[in-house]
Amino acid sequence: MVLKNNLVSRSGPFAHFLGEIKHIILFYVLGDFITTYHALNYGFEENPFLAILMNEFGIWSMLIMKIIFIGIIYLYYLTIMNTGFVWKDHIWLASRSAVCLLGIFLVANNLLVIFSKYSLVQL
Repeated sequence: MVLKNNLVSRSGPFAHFLGEIKHIILFYVLGDFITTYHALNYGFEENPFLAILMNEFGIWSMLIMKIIFIGIIYLYYLTIMNTGFVWKDHIWLASRSAVCLLGIFLVANNLLVIFSKYSLVQL
């Protein structure tokens, strides 16, 4: 535990940020990308912006957009953590939990499309 705290304290805010968003990376970035890639064989992208983007530049453009979104979340994280606001840890927890829950919903929806050919968005 002491070794981990020493490594985190020396590694800087970005390494700490990556540890904080591991579930966002798992569900929102990787989970949604992989399941969307497979779900496109059974349906189409419901998000019109992503549909146009993927039609023009391919499926990898969605992954690039997710990486850009992680960059925006990092700027948000730095802004929140550099304030003197008492509730900053709670705001950060709520924010990252919301994005993670969105990722879980997207993965579940894509799996539903893959296995049953129906989408929660279509209902």
